[in-house]
Amino acid sequence: MNRHSYKETIRSLEETLTQLKTQAQDFVELTEKAMGLCDSVMSKFRVSVLKYGFSSEEEEIHFFKHVKPKIESRFIFYTELFILEAHRPDGECKVQVKYLQNEIAKLCTYQKDNWELYQYYKRSKTDLDHIYFLRGNLDSRIHEDNISCYCDPNFCTGYDKTVARIMANDQLKKYIGNEIRKLKGSTEFVSNLYWTNPNIDALEIVYSLFLANAINNGKASRIEIARAFEKMFNIKFKDIYGTFKEMRGRSEQISFLKHLIEVLQKRMDDMDE
Repeated sequence: MNRHSYKETIRSLEETLTQLKTQAQDFVELTEKAMGLCDSVMSKFRVSVLKYGFSSEEEEIHFFKHVKPKIESRFIFYTELFILEAHRPDGECKVQVKYLQNEIAKLCTYQKDNWELYQYYKRSKTDLDHIYFLRGNLDSRIHEDNISCYCDPNFCTGYDKTVARIMANDQLKKYIGNEIRKLKGSTEFVSNLYWTNPNIDALEIVYSLFLANAINNGKASRIEIARAFEKMFNIKFKDIYGTFKEMRGRSEQISFLKHLIEVLQKRMDDMDE
């Protein structure tokens, strides 16, 4: 199969999954049928890869970086959705919201544990593609995602499944955010954005905004800005004053702000080349 065939197969699957959402009677029927559809497409791709291979390394990288993870992410999403809803507690909204928030925290933990690859993929970098997305490269990570690579090395790289999980987790976070919004009511703002860096990085921004008098013409307190930041990015600051002291005690006091300047400047420099 070539890129056009992969693209058409994925488009057809997405259309079928969209129709299934309106036709399924409940989440059990939805998830089971969706998982079956995704598995069928994945099997079709596997047969094609094992039979015909790839015409170049570029084609192989494209498949394991963009094609396979897109299908596998859907399979993972519906698998995790089934588990999520099957274990979702009955009862009052507060109990359900707490459960869903805990599930979000688990997804964010996975993202933190795979931060290097997450940033690589999200920033559309390519310099390590030959390591991440070609078969046969040794992956020294002790990682659950490696199991499939050892079981089926001709249809896996060391990282394509991790990319699929990252994509699936993004979908799950959106789903869970919408469910929390429904439970809390449409009048209460619920953000789908989640801060995944250390909280101390966020507080560098909070204090900078406060000291720069950037909010409400300087009339907003640091607590008000911190609370708004918490609501926008779904984090919780334990002790903003203690954390400020921690920032002052570091060898690089404003390391995150410096990092933001560096990445923004790099992007602008790249665009000028």
